[in-house]
Amino acid sequence: MLFRFPIKDVKVDTTTEKKIIKKPTYSTGCIDLNQFEYTLDLEGIARFYAYNGNQIEVMPHVADSQSVIELYLNGSVYGAILHQRKTLPLHGSCFQYEGLGIMICGESGVGKSSLTASFCLSGANFLTDDVTPILFNRGKPQIWGVSDRIKLWSDSLLQLNQKEEGLERIFPRQGKFYFPVESGNQMVLLLSHVFIIQIHDVPKIWAQPLRGVEKFSALRKEIYRSEYLEGMPESERAYLEQIIAISQAVTVTKVFRPASIPIELLRIKLEKLILMVKSDQQLLPTEIM
Repeated sequence: MLFRFPIKDVKVDTTTEKKIIKKPTYSTGCIDLNQFEYTLDLEGIARFYAYNGNQIEVMPHVADSQSVIELYLNGSVYGAILHQRKTLPLHGSCFQYEGLGIMICGESGVGKSSLTASFCLSGANFLTDDVTPILFNRGKPQIWGVSDRIKLWSDSLLQLNQKEEGLERIFPRQGKFYFPVESGNQMVLLLSHVFIIQIHDVPKIWAQPLRGVEKFSALRKEIYRSEYLEGMPESERAYLEQIIAISQAVTVTKVFRPASIPIELLRIKLEKLILMVKSDQQLLPTEIM
């Protein structure tokens, strides 16, 4: 099998050999890892072995599960590779809008991918989906745009007026698909604004700018697969300085949204916030009209 992986200099091979980590510093039922090695064993799907930040071996358990294998390869295994490289991964989707690098963060189900797709279908440049590697140039955080598709559920495709026909289904009996998006693949762009979306019991959309320690704490919670850092102390130390640098350079806004708001309406509301940031207006806790 040939597997798609976001970072071009990472070698991905298939294997029949089961690799074992002799001295793991973090273990769960299916994961073992230390600073330089990582294994993920998923029954009925595949066993993954990632090491040195540049090599991955995949031992498929089922011959016809490529789309499912790539879901984990480009998710948890991707996160492990980035941690091995000490390249900070944030749990967010990114795009370029009005010349600004925008990241959408939040827990699974808040609309990171669907909102990013909506912006990109409306003219924004796509950069990343779900996992965003952050690079630094002279202390300034930059988005490393290495994605070329977005994972979307059937209801999101329907709201975005996109058809399921012709799309690759991720799980055979689930309505989630890989949605290809034209992107500036391998593009590096200055990170300007982070929106942390949270579903809340509110009838309107509210924006809450974060500052100081509150901003640092919110960003730290968005580290992708942060639990891996329990066994990767070198990466955890490196990320402390990186999160501080992001806190000092980037505007961070928490956005409280109703559960039932349509994707397009949420996009329109966020557009207003982005334009306020671009015009250097000082954000205060406010309802987005």
